[in-house]
Amino acid sequence: MDRALRILLVEDVEADAELQVRELRHACMDFEAQRVQSESAFVAGLFEFVPDIIMSDFSIPGFGGMRALEIACERTPETPFVFVSGTIGEETAVESLRRGATDYVLKTNLSRLGPVVRRAIAEVRERRARLAAEQRARALTNLYAALSESNDALARAPDRDELFRDICRIAVARGGFKYAWVGLVDGEGGMVRPVVHFGPGSGAVEHAEVPLDARQPGGRGPMATAAREGRPSVCNDILADRRFGAVHERMRVQEFRSTAALPLLLQGQPIGAIGLFASEVGYFDDERMHLLGELAGSIAFALDRFEQEALRRRAETAILEARGQLRALSTRLIEVQEDERREIARELHDEIGQALTLVKIKLQQAARLHGRDTEVLLEDCIQIADYTLKQVRDMSLDLRPPLLDDLGLHAALEWTLQRREQAAGWQTTIIADPLPGRLAPEIETACFRVAQEALTNVARHAQAKKVQVRLRIVDSELELAVHDDGRGFDPEEVRRRPAQHASLGLVSMKERAALVGGWLEISTSDRGGTEVRAAFPLRLRNRRVDDR
Repeated sequence: MDRALRILLVEDVEADAELQVRELRHACMDFEAQRVQSESAFVAGLFEFVPDIIMSDFSIPGFGGMRALEIACERTPETPFVFVSGTIGEETAVESLRRGATDYVLKTNLSRLGPVVRRAIAEVRERRARLAAEQRARALTNLYAALSESNDALARAPDRDELFRDICRIAVARGGFKYAWVGLVDGEGGMVRPVVHFGPGSGAVEHAEVPLDARQPGGRGPMATAAREGRPSVCNDILADRRFGAVHERMRVQEFRSTAALPLLLQGQPIGAIGLFASEVGYFDDERMHLLGELAGSIAFALDRFEQEALRRRAETAILEARGQLRALSTRLIEVQEDERREIARELHDEIGQALTLVKIKLQQAARLHGRDTEVLLEDCIQIADYTLKQVRDMSLDLRPPLLDDLGLHAALEWTLQRREQAAGWQTTIIADPLPGRLAPEIETACFRVAQEALTNVARHAQAKKVQVRLRIVDSELELAVHDDGRGFDPEEVRRRPAQHASLGLVSMKERAALVGGWLEISTSDRGGTEVRAAFPLRLRNRRVDDR
């Protein structure tokens, strides 16, 4: 014991008390003594002086030694009680030992007092050490059992939330903790928010919000430290720690005396922490923290497993969607090919075929006529031929504008935008960075087709008044953006349509970009307006191939 021994001396004769003190000094004992001689003073001394041993006379006017023994056994049963009396008989001494006294010393033989006190204190310390060892052994046994059960929970838990609930329940029910809770990081709010809790007095943290910022109140506590820095954090005396000053009274009522927080790691990064409370000061020693560290490692392994499983399921879903889109795209490509052939056949038959037939008839008529009538028929033939040539030229331009091959991407986009402007009545703008040269044919074609499809969608669905096309060079990519001020749409809903054999415009644009190593994304606003952004590798033409 580091401090001096505290002796509560129940004695009404001051001279006798001085003899006992002198005898203990003679025995080289370091102590401080407080003398009392009434019941009220004795009770007060038990709780204010907090003695390590009680020495009491047997006969005190108005307050006997047996009454003092009764009170001591009731209120501080662990404190040794020694009678020091000159009137106690053998039978009385035996009865006092039976009732709980540690020993007795006759005032006529005070030389025994020092050894008796030393032996009584040693027995108490030994008993307390043995009891503490037994309690620690039970606690560690419970903790090992909790870890074993937690490992079973880690193996069978179907998801993260169920695992958290099991761990908190096991920590309290099997591990001997007073309370357990899990908090996850809310990155936007900068807080650790509780998601699971278990134990009596669940209101302790049910609605708690722990700031991650160490400069804010509560931001330097174990929970915030573990969630922020990804390492275990401990407070082994809550009521003496100023960090818990605002909740000291609540912690005292809940009997929370120490706490530890273990980080929850996902792929090595902290996403939250699990907090544990114990009813003992100094509970979280090195051995317990080592075991709890193993638990935290197992939880991290399980969280990684859940994440990998979630990624696998998302990948499977994406593959199924892609397969559905691919099947729908293949079907749609065949349909589009047939529609295009049917449209070309109709145009050739209805427009060009009829025009040429009419030219043939008029030429036959002209062959049989002479004079002014012949000139009129020839003029009609010329007009019909002009109209037919225009039809053929428009069909050719719709299939692939020569500007794309002759003058490049910028010129083809500008020409297409002008045609759309005249047809739809838009206000159009094109903004383009200077290109370092002619791009590879596949890049120009892919970029042009994406822009063409985007403009077609604007014309069909957007009800827009203004359309802007931008071409920018960003790092080593060519970025295309088509923006309109129309009514917008839900991209996710449209994305799912190909699996239902509906419109494939968005899918085909993404496929075109992906085929040349690019990407495409679409954004829309609740207030209206849509933007299609695509990026393509900035690959230039191979001059040797072009020259050939």
